[in-house]
Parts: sequence; structure tokens; C-alpha cells
Amino acid sequence: MHFFILVLLFCFLIFLFCLFEISREDFVFLRKSVTTERLFNLAFLTMLVGLFCARVAYVLFHPSTTFLNPLAFLLFPYFPGLSLSGGIVGVAGFMYLYGGIKKLPVGRVSDFFSLCFLSALPFGSLLFFVLSGGKQNLILAGVTFFVYLLLFLIFLFQLLPIHRLSKMKEGRMSFLSLTLALLVALII
Repeated sequence: MHFFILVLLFCFLIFLFCLFEISREDFVFLRKSVTTERLFNLAFLTMLVGLFCARVAYVLFHPSTTFLNPLAFLLFPYFPGLSLSGGIVGVAGFMYLYGGIKKLPVGRVSDFFSLCFLSALPFGSLLFFVLSGGKQNLILAGVTFFVYLLLFLIFLFQLLPIHRLSKMKEGRMSFLSLTLALLVALII
């Protein structure tokens, strides 16, 4: 399970690349002087908060005396267990609190972050399957990859252009994308 940290790092790099590509010439960010540097700083903070919240949610739903040791709690590559839903809920709460304090357009930022999250999900699931040595079901891994990829492509090519024309209220795309991603994870 030591390779799990590599999957997380690869997914985070995909997330950052997607964030850079879709946010660099956004007019709302330019008008409100939200630079790419501020978005990347927020991305690193949310990554740390998301990992912590994912771990807390996993420990709450899978109690064990092992997690009473602080090192076992913090070293998730050696004592595996992260909760996708816990991470998403923790990141959403943190972004709304932090964005409100720093006067960021929270709805727009969360829309872009959720789209970038959807870009990393298919490749993370595929890389996890490859690095785990095929211990998972091949059909389930393939279906997971294609469903997450299809979700990302639909949001990128159908909903992002509508969002950029300001025909969709800010925050709706993030709510819809995260709800669908969690629903797919729950079904799988």
C-alpha cells in the first residue's frame, strides 16, 4: 500500500495542471484580482485539509485501537484508510470558511476546483488499479475509469462553456459534480 502516496501525488499534479489551464484567463478571477498563485495556495491548503478530513472520516467509520496512536493516525500510507466522502465534505467546508474570510468568489472557485477534481478521479482510479497489481476486479476498474472520465468530459465540454457565459449560477456546477462523483463512488 506504499504506492498509494504516488497515486495521490499524481492526481494532485493532474488537479493543479487542470486548475492552471481552466482558470488562467477567467474574467471573473481577473476582475476580482484572484491570481493563479492565490488559487494554487488555496489548492495546497485544501489538499492538506482534505487528507486530514478523509482520515478522520475513515477512523470514525472504521474504529480501531490502532488509530489511538497519533503516528498510526497520521501515517496513512502504512496504516491505510481514507474516506472520499469525508475528504470532499471537509474540503467543501474549509473552502467556504476560508473563501469567506479571504473575500474570494467562493462559488466560482469551488466550481473550478470540483471540475479539476473530476479530471483527477479517472486517472487516479486507473493508476490505483495498475499499481495494486490487478488485485481488484478488472471490469470494475474499467467501468470506474470510464464513468469518471465520462463525467469529466461532460462537465468540461457541456457545462463549463455554459458556466463561463454566466448562464449558470456559481456553485451549482460544483454541487452537481461532487454529488455525481459521490454517487458513482457509492454505487461502485
